[in-house]
Amino acid sequence: MKKILLTGANGFIGRNIQEILGNDYELINLVKESKYDINSLESLCEIDKVEIVIHTAAKTFVPDSFENPYSFYKFNIESTLNIAEFCRIKKVKKIIYLNSYTYGNPQYLPIDEKHPLSFHSPYNKSKYIAEELLFNYLDGVADVISLRLFNVYGRYQNDSFLIPTILKQANENKTIKVKDLKPKRDFVYIKDVITLIENSIKSEHISGIYNVGNGNSYSVEEIIAIITDTFDFDIKVLSENIRRENEVMDCIADTTKALQDLNWSPTFNMRTGLKDYIGEMDNDKL
Repeated sequence: MKKILLTGANGFIGRNIQEILGNDYELINLVKESKYDINSLESLCEIDKVEIVIHTAAKTFVPDSFENPYSFYKFNIESTLNIAEFCRIKKVKKIIYLNSYTYGNPQYLPIDEKHPLSFHSPYNKSKYIAEELLFNYLDGVADVISLRLFNVYGRYQNDSFLIPTILKQANENKTIKVKDLKPKRDFVYIKDVITLIENSIKSEHISGIYNVGNGNSYSVEEIIAIITDTFDFDIKVLSENIRRENEVMDCIADTTKALQDLNWSPTFNMRTGLKDYIGEMDNDKL
């Protein structure tokens, strides 16, 4: 059984990794409350015999990154530097890094990994610097797989994100309020992401950057329509018709490279993913 160090184990993706892959791998879950500290290289180096690192730990709430950019750069880069040096010292042969969407307003669709980069927040910039750090620091030392996630949704996601917000409002208020119905995003279900992570674990001698999406985009209005179809009562939809400055109106991931190198393509579409997600939410209430 492979021994894997999982950073950010209590986060959205980390919790899903634990739940779905926890029986198949020996996971060392690195969280704030654990005896190991990601901010201390000395503490990290107390961990032995790790074969793979899955690095999900990061400060992630984008609005806060504008208010306090220093904390985002400090944590996201320094924690990654410590992980990189840990991999070098402990001779870890693979790290899987969870990055975010880095392309801004697309120049073309679908977006492949060669698309020009454009960063709209200190959060995105700090995550990209951390990605570059890993590829440079571990060149010739370890395989680095960076997964650039488009819009992931699913169980354990914070209510501040679009789909959990819509579902919460539909359940509690029978009314859904949003800022704008028109922007479209490529949403990928968390279970598909975990499958890709497992394929990355099993891969041999592969390094690179991979866009992770569903390959289709849906507007806020279309997502609400799919969600309301699953409920047995009428739901009122209210839009403030307020568009954010520099809003990305559409984005679609080209996942060809992930298919070629990691034998991955999504199995859930928007409707089946939402159905599964809502089913899990209902089970959590039982």
